[in-house]
Amino acid sequence: MQLERLILQGFRNLHGPDGVLQWHPHPRFNLIVGDNGQGKTNLLEAVALLGGLRSFRANKLAECISFSSDQASISAIVAGKAGPRQLGLGLTHGHRRLMVDGKNVTAASAFVGNLAAVVFTTQDLQLPHAEPEARRRWLDRMVFGHQPAHLDELRRYEQALASRNALLRRHALGQLRIDPDMLDVYDGLLARHGALVMQRRFEILSDFAPKLRQAFVQIAAPGLAAEVRYLLKDPQAVDEAGLLQALTDRRSRDLAAGHTTVGPHRDDVGFDLLGRPAHQHASQGQCRALVLACKIAEITSIEATLGEAPLLLLDDVSSELDATRNAALMRLLDELGGQVVVTTTDAKHIAVAAPRQIFRVQSGQFVGDDFEQEEQP
Repeated sequence: MQLERLILQGFRNLHGPDGVLQWHPHPRFNLIVGDNGQGKTNLLEAVALLGGLRSFRANKLAECISFSSDQASISAIVAGKAGPRQLGLGLTHGHRRLMVDGKNVTAASAFVGNLAAVVFTTQDLQLPHAEPEARRRWLDRMVFGHQPAHLDELRRYEQALASRNALLRRHALGQLRIDPDMLDVYDGLLARHGALVMQRRFEILSDFAPKLRQAFVQIAAPGLAAEVRYLLKDPQAVDEAGLLQALTDRRSRDLAAGHTTVGPHRDDVGFDLLGRPAHQHASQGQCRALVLACKIAEITSIEATLGEAPLLLLDDVSSELDATRNAALMRLLDELGGQVVVTTTDAKHIAVAAPRQIFRVQSGQFVGDDFEQEEQP
């Protein structure tokens, strides 16, 4: 799967001579080089949105609109096994518009499945030590790459959760006396959609686990065994009936707390090394090797499902790695194949044998005479 062309207008600080940024990336390695704050990460964010409709930086898509505009657009041509597809994403404050091959689509799953992308940022290096929400986001992004319908199901769950929490919050503040029948309705919705969310998470992690073990051996050491587990907030909430019962059992607690205390929005992902929780017993270097292995395993897992390699987006990761682990990452990327877009402040950090092209970014636009010249390290 490859990104052949990207056109941006009104997206963060990115622009071209006429206000529109047009980019034709290299089919293999693309080095986006520039100082901090110039717009390198913005370019990766735009591509990532085409893949998952969720930013790895912003909570709301409207935050991606340029300060000088009231709307933004991202369009691209993507080539895959099914042939070239034209994707379009329009953003305004409070609304988005999705297009595939010139036609409007309403279901997120009809859009997301056209570009599989794996995102790797410096924040991901803290994954074992991060808050559970960060690990859930990582897992859900991986599920999107395998099963685009997960995005619609997750959104349905989140909408029901927001409505239930709004009622609980008003009750806790003494502003509303809740009708138990109304909570029964929301509990049923949460149980139905939440069970599907958890089922997909379980399935993907089951397939992912052996690939993680293999990748970790390549990056770290043969004597270290890495494992990943799905951690339920409530052990009984493993399916629709169990989640419904857990919601019922915790209702009085939820009414007092003003929010829902059980469900896939409260679950977690556990990483273990030699049978012990990585965030408690692993060194910083081992945790970073574990995250590197996660990304490599994510790529191979999606490729096995789709039959083609996903696009890999790396945001200045090399600057956070020591020389040994950076070399291991570059070696594995060479072996994996596929299209890669990587940001860096210095091209010397990206020592790969595969063909590459350097694009220099300054103040939100491509600059210099050399950004169209292919270079070898």
